[in-house]
Amino acid sequence: MKMKYVLVAFIIILMLLVYLLTNGGYAATMHPNRKFSQSFCLNAAQNSTAMDMAVYNGIDCFRTDISFNKSEVGFIANESKLGAHYLGILDYQTVGAQPSQGGCVSGCNWTLSEWNASVSNAIADYPEINAWEIWNEPLVGMFSSGYENESALNYFNMIKSAYTIIKHREPNSTVVCFGGADFSEADFQFYSEVWSYGATNYCDAISLHVYTTPYYNFSQVVYGQNTIGQYLNADLNSYENLTGKPIWITETGIPSNNGNGWTNMSEQRQASFLVQDLDFFASHPFVKRIYWFHLVGYAGISDYGLLNASTMKPKPAWYSFLDFVHNSTNPDK
Repeated sequence: MKMKYVLVAFIIILMLLVYLLTNGGYAATMHPNRKFSQSFCLNAAQNSTAMDMAVYNGIDCFRTDISFNKSEVGFIANESKLGAHYLGILDYQTVGAQPSQGGCVSGCNWTLSEWNASVSNAIADYPEINAWEIWNEPLVGMFSSGYENESALNYFNMIKSAYTIIKHREPNSTVVCFGGADFSEADFQFYSEVWSYGATNYCDAISLHVYTTPYYNFSQVVYGQNTIGQYLNADLNSYENLTGKPIWITETGIPSNNGNGWTNMSEQRQASFLVQDLDFFASHPFVKRIYWFHLVGYAGISDYGLLNASTMKPKPAWYSFLDFVHNSTNPDK
């Protein structure tokens, strides 16, 4: 009888070891006694292997640019059937403009009327999507073209018309404004002007992008004064005080390698940062969604992905991210 109990105990210990090994050995990142009200989401590319793996593991909210490419339309329709929920970005791809580091290449002279038509077409082509983000990074020059010329008034007009079109078609859709504002003084002034025109009436939530690279620890002191965490806390509260709207962090993350000139990056450091990053945002009740950038990285350059771009194998940060997903009480994780 004693041998039987010993055998059972051995099997339990063996199962625990297998669990720790298959989860990247990052048991220290688990939150067994904490639940999160936020949704933990991913920026995702058109890669069925990676997407299927994410959905199978319980991740069900993703962010992507919206174009009228037939394969993209079909891909999102198929993944939606499997349980994926998308935040669709209405941006340069939607209006048919081609950006580059040197400026717009083609489709550069679109008007507000053409923007409105593109929004209407997007809603029709992607009936599965019920959350829409208005542009991606409006103040980044390479993404600007046509009517979106970094004018606060023009961007407000795009928000207003898109909101009206979307809500007329689907009143329960969510319209996310700001397109990924950052924490610079210039961005805050720009979006304060956008808000002054009455954007509160046309936004259900606002979108922020938060990157700290080359810093990889929230306790690191920058500019000889405050820590990364202290700076981010002050800036995050500034946007909440300005708008009073739910905040969606639609991009955040650090790379897992030293591409593009970064130093001190590694897969282990990425995993450690992810825990600090998501914990920080989840500690603010007005932050409702957090989108890590991104699901699968790019081979040969700074790799922000949770899956290896070449092998599709999970990195340590993948298991840390899943811990947040599995401890979320929000049905739209």
